[in-house]
Amino acid sequence: MSGACFSRPDGGIEYELRCDGCGVLFQCGDDSYFSWPVLCAAAEAEGWGVAPDLDGEHECGECAATGRSRRGLRRLVPA
Repeated sequence: MSGACFSRPDGGIEYELRCDGCGVLFQCGDDSYFSWPVLCAAAEAEGWGVAPDLDGEHECGECAATGRSRRGLRRLVPA
């Protein structure tokens, strides 16, 4: 559940993809972030496991390879 979309001042939309396992942001060197399907395809080409929708599970290549999942992480919460 690590997909997000943001409205741009010019009326466009940008998409962001983060790994559910470790939180790393997918970085692309082109304009893939303007289209969710194109961004997903670019991430999959680099070894990510990507669900087709924003609410799905998304894993970077390292987390997908090690089997680390969002459910397996412990997150520290400030007291």
